[in-house]
Amino acid sequence: MPSNHNFEETSVSRNAKRKYDKIEDAETFASVVASFANDTTMGLTRKEAGVQTYKTRIDYFNAAGEDKGYLNFYAADKTAYTDMASLLTGTEAAETAAGVGGSASKDAAEDTWSAKYSCSLGEDTFTVTITREYMLVNGFEEDETLAAVEAWADTIPALGGTA
Repeated sequence: MPSNHNFEETSVSRNAKRKYDKIEDAETFASVVASFANDTTMGLTRKEAGVQTYKTRIDYFNAAGEDKGYLNFYAADKTAYTDMASLLTGTEAAETAAGVGGSASKDAAEDTWSAKYSCSLGEDTFTVTITREYMLVNGFEEDETLAAVEAWADTIPALGGTA
């Protein structure tokens, strides 16, 4: 019996990645994400915020200054990230709870941040992911889609653009 259940290609999905110098602080990153969320110049017909992740590492040291461990903390927004990093490094109770009897410090070099959006430009649907070190446009089909997102990124200094 012949099969009529073969796959037929319905679209060509493309991906693009833009690398830039590491964004130095969470405030700058959050402003980039807010700028993307509030932008109207790209002509996107749909822009839905997805997952945002802010991660930091807290290093714990004993009274002699020896490294005794660390904690990775993940937050869903910048406010929770900032508040928890402050709590975990700035209170004797949190440092004592870690069982080291010394001190704690945030390792900013280990910070990672990302925000993901589901978007459409006309009939072209795709995702945009902004991270501390790069921006991804996934699943787009049309050259115009990438051109619109790139034109916006070109205006954002933190993403390697010029103001």
